[in-house]
Amino acid sequence: MSRSMFDDLDASASARMDSADSRTLRLSAHPLTEAELGGLLRYQEAFLTHLEGAPEGAGALVDAHQKGLEASGLDVKVVELGTSLLRAYGGQRWTARTLRERLAALEKREDAASQEKADKARSELRRIEDLEPLARRYGQGSIDLLNGHEDRLVALHTRMQKALTRA
Repeated sequence: MSRSMFDDLDASASARMDSADSRTLRLSAHPLTEAELGGLLRYQEAFLTHLEGAPEGAGALVDAHQKGLEASGLDVKVVELGTSLLRAYGGQRWTARTLRERLAALEKREDAASQEKADKARSELRRIEDLEPLARRYGQGSIDLLNGHEDRLVALHTRMQKALTRA
């Protein structure tokens, strides 16, 4: 018997429920425009330029955020909503690139363990490469716009992760 009447230990995540949740969240998502993407890129560049050159501390994050907002020319809400989208997209694309590199290294090896790991990596890569869940959450137009800037977004994502883990 489960610990609570609300627990269902045999429950698994339902794809239909995930889709419904994504569509519900989509209603609150802000459709990204080219101009807003430009502002978000300026925000991240200014934020990173300041943070990477500043001494560590909470004040550096506050100052970097302010400099980023000034450079972006966007409202705080647009920056926060857009940053959430850029983190999700950049993280997924970075993961796919990293997995592709690992897969290439595994495919060069001929031992059984490496081949088994390569098979698992291929399966995971197919899942990671699928941008449809992001499109359901943020809108296909926004994802299409980001796809056109993938290299720059992944580079900024990588820098942002390094800068924020240092801060």
